[in-house]
Amino acid sequence: MTILKMSVKNRARRAFVAAALSMLLAPLAFLPAPKAHAQADPGAMIEGVVEQLLGELTARRGELKDNNKKLFDLVDRLVVPVFDIPRISKLVLGKNWKRASASQRAVFGEEFKKLMIGSYATALFDYTGKEKIEFTGSKLTERKGRKFAEVLSEVTLSEAAQPVSVNYSLLLGTDGKWRIYNLSIADLNMITHYRATYAASIDALGIDGLISSMKKVNAANYR
Repeated sequence: MTILKMSVKNRARRAFVAAALSMLLAPLAFLPAPKAHAQADPGAMIEGVVEQLLGELTARRGELKDNNKKLFDLVDRLVVPVFDIPRISKLVLGKNWKRASASQRAVFGEEFKKLMIGSYATALFDYTGKEKIEFTGSKLTERKGRKFAEVLSEVTLSEAAQPVSVNYSLLLGTDGKWRIYNLSIADLNMITHYRATYAASIDALGIDGLISSMKKVNAANYR
């Protein structure tokens, strides 16, 4: 089994399970915000996505469980827009971003987005309703004229389990919308984890070889 496949099927999937659960449970932690100010609070942004996602998941659970395309379309429509895919792609590739051509960057971003959709979609069906979340705070900062946010939380997956920290890093776009560009789940940082994994794959296979491996994983997920 390749390094890439092990990453997607094991640690990365567990990371997105925790992240997915925290977004699903977010309405328990955030009070409703006025729609006019929904993007002023990154937590309220997450809440809006959750309300739509839970509504459709509840109404269409049987249909979606047996139809990957419809499930992935749902995640693509509701969840992907709150992630800053271009920024994530650049951070994940790290030093290899400069070495990649414009075409390679574009294809990598698309394939990485598909990997995220597959991981998140699978995680949705691990939600039982017994999980608990506590949002422990948030902080806003400004760097070089841009606004960043950290939303901190702890997720308990079962009564016997220890809480797992799930923290979001967000950036306010020029369009006034908050988007997630990184996740930290316990000791696993999404960006640094994927960067190390993909760097090893690039060293062994090259950028085109990495992209080819990603395409194979996504083709299997999208069947």
